[in-house]
Order: sequence, then C-alpha cells, then structure tokens
Amino acid sequence: MPFYKPFILSAGALILSGCASVMPLTDKITGEDLFQTNKPVYTLVNLHPDEKRMKLYSVNYQQDGLIPVCTKVNIVNVQNKRLTFAIDGTDKQYAFDKHRSSPDFAKYLSNYFGTECNSSKIKKLSTVDQQGIKKGIVTKGMTKEGVKYAIGFPPEHKTPDLNGNEWLYWKNRFNTFKVEFKNNKVSNIID
Repeated sequence: MPFYKPFILSAGALILSGCASVMPLTDKITGEDLFQTNKPVYTLVNLHPDEKRMKLYSVNYQQDGLIPVCTKVNIVNVQNKRLTFAIDGTDKQYAFDKHRSSPDFAKYLSNYFGTECNSSKIKKLSTVDQQGIKKGIVTKGMTKEGVKYAIGFPPEHKTPDLNGNEWLYWKNRFNTFKVEFKNNKVSNIID
C-alpha cells in the first residue's frame, strides 16, 4: 500500500464526518440542550413553512403555512445546516434549513424553539397584536413584540438591529416586504 493512501483515507473520513456534524441547540432561557432535554419543546413564535416541501429557512421566508406560537414540537435531528422537528401528536415533520446568509444558525434557532413558551406575555399584548399573532400576519398598530410573535424575526443580514424602525422580510426567494415602525408600532407595510 503506498504511503499516501492511509493519509487520503483518513482525510476523507474526517471530511465526511464533518458533513453530518451536530450543532448545539441551546434553550435561550435555561441553557439546556433542546435535543437532549426531557422537557417539552415549543415554538416561541409563529412559523411559516412551505407546506408542500415541509420546509422552513433561516432567512424566514413568509410562506403560506402556519405553525402557531406555543406549538409543542419534538426535535428529531440537529445538524450544522438543518434542524428536523415534528409537530407533537401528528405525523408532520419539517426541515428547518440554514440559509447561507445566516451567520449563527444555533443562535438563530434559539429565538424559535425553547422549553418555555411565554403565552402569558402574549395575552398581555394589545388586541391588535393578538389578532395579528393569531392570523400570523402583520397589521398597522402592532408592536415590535407582536410582529416577532406573528411572523418571526427579520433576517439579520438585512435587519441587523431590531431597535431600528425598518424591518425587511422575505416572502420568498424573490420578493421582500418592509415593516416600518413609528413609536414602536407598525406605521406602514410596504410590499
């Protein structure tokens, strides 16, 4: 056996093992590993999956599907570029893929999944916020907090500062919309 074959085989095994590496999925509040915890895991905001493909993306495309905030889920698999989860009590399973523009996928996911869903905080929001959250849409008069629960966080490569008054979201790969705020409330939605 030539001297370089073991080196090539070792390098190949190392590369392949990196393809399926597991990333930590940490609860933002408790610090627990959501993949290993024995506690229930919930969606922390509404999710908008592509129901045909059973997929979501870390750029947070606003697809037609709606998985409501506080939905109990089971984390099936966690990798560096994909989280697979199932809706508890159903046969629905979704892939949540990392988009190349998302710098820290694990940190991103900690805004979407956790062991404690703050339903009491949602109940204290305004009627306008609660209606938007229930429908999974943004309407004028909603607060920033209400918008986050209703449609999730804007992609950070386009909206790096949530304290800003303009948040840019993607409807799909080709179309965006902007949510404008004045005094912490939605003043305009530009398609």
